[in-house]
Amino acid sequence: MSAPLEPWALDVVHAVVALGAVVVLPVGLRALPAGGVPRPSSWAWPVAGLLAGVAVWCPVGPVAVALVVPFVAACAVLAACAVRLVLVRPRPRWAVGTAVALAAPLVGALALVAERGGWGLLGFAGDELTLTAPHLLFAGFGACLVVALLVRAVPSRLAAVAAAVTPAGVLVVLLGYFVSDEVELAGAVLLTAGVWCAAGTAVTSSAGGSRALRRFAEVGVVVVVVSMALALWWATGEATGLRHPDLTWMAATHGVLNAGGVLLCLVLALRTTRPPVQPDGDLTYEPVGRTETGELPSGYRYLRVRHRVLAVADAVDRERLGEALLTGRVHAAARVEMRIDGGRATPGTGVLTRVGMGPAKLTEPCRVVWSTPYGFGYGTLPGHLFHGEEAFSAELDGDGLWFVVTAYSSPATGWVRALGPLVVVGQRLYLRLLAHGARRVLRGAAVAAEPVR
Repeated sequence: MSAPLEPWALDVVHAVVALGAVVVLPVGLRALPAGGVPRPSSWAWPVAGLLAGVAVWCPVGPVAVALVVPFVAACAVLAACAVRLVLVRPRPRWAVGTAVALAAPLVGALALVAERGGWGLLGFAGDELTLTAPHLLFAGFGACLVVALLVRAVPSRLAAVAAAVTPAGVLVVLLGYFVSDEVELAGAVLLTAGVWCAAGTAVTSSAGGSRALRRFAEVGVVVVVVSMALALWWATGEATGLRHPDLTWMAATHGVLNAGGVLLCLVLALRTTRPPVQPDGDLTYEPVGRTETGELPSGYRYLRVRHRVLAVADAVDRERLGEALLTGRVHAAARVEMRIDGGRATPGTGVLTRVGMGPAKLTEPCRVVWSTPYGFGYGTLPGHLFHGEEAFSAELDGDGLWFVVTAYSSPATGWVRALGPLVVVGQRLYLRLLAHGARRVLRGAAVAAEPVR
């Protein structure tokens, strides 16, 4: 084993552990097939991870141990799901990788408890336990889950190799902890081969996608290739005595790159394997149409926002803004991607709005439930983050022309519900952005209406 970790490198490792527990694990669970784990969108998963993330920054002792216990319990549930998955007959080809992914976090969580308590575990102590947690969260859970998702969606030989070799590599590396550096090197070779095959599969599967998706895949591939090359170098040096990086250098390079690469590939796998959302199906809420009547129903969170877009305006300006809303030009001016079937919002029309950046954008399907010359209202369809209705309209009064949004909604997923007040803050910032788009549209219309001199 190389020299102990420097204090700053230990902080890096703790940050990686927190990222794995708070972000990678909950996001990965939501990607599993239905019934894979109980309530994968529940707030309990990220909260348990958050407590573990806090624990790594606490002094070693009983308080830190107590904070990790809920995370251990959550990981024990995942391990039980792994056993159930292995016993299923006939066993799907992605089952082994998924089972290893679900079982690995428990080993990391137990190592984290022992490290936070200042104890030994199975003959290991100190930095060895510190590094076990991130390895099992990223190489164990993250990488194995990525290959399992890819082999479910991409029926290729390369994906099948990744799905078989990656979990085998994780298990052999774990065995090498107890047997010898040579066995650990063999596991590193298998794990590297599996991850590189998965990276190749990701690039291949993104070839027909958007330019942003392809670039995202390329960045993820470069990151994981470099990260695993470093891991292979280190394992070779440990087994043969050749010159190689110490643990501090590995934490700063391999650790950070591995965390980022697995997270990138996980998001890419989610994007690649998620079926496209189409604006069809039944509305996911009732009653329908209350944003038009103003009689907002009970049981929802209400939102009514008014932004003045012109201080001096007339009926012509209102008609211009209404037309821009109905044709999606307000959203386009705000750099928000919106697709309206037929190009104009009319009752029954499907609408897809994409919010976010690159391939990580959230796609939100809706259907128009009412429209007037001055705006429209649409309701949520399956796949939307919320249940409810939202309306955009242009209103004119003595104080000017107003961009008005009325909505009633409730979260459709547990992780959105867990964000609580932050959701309202995000909604208001989003609507402020749309109001800016409305002003840009009106300024453009004013310039176009000026006579040529």
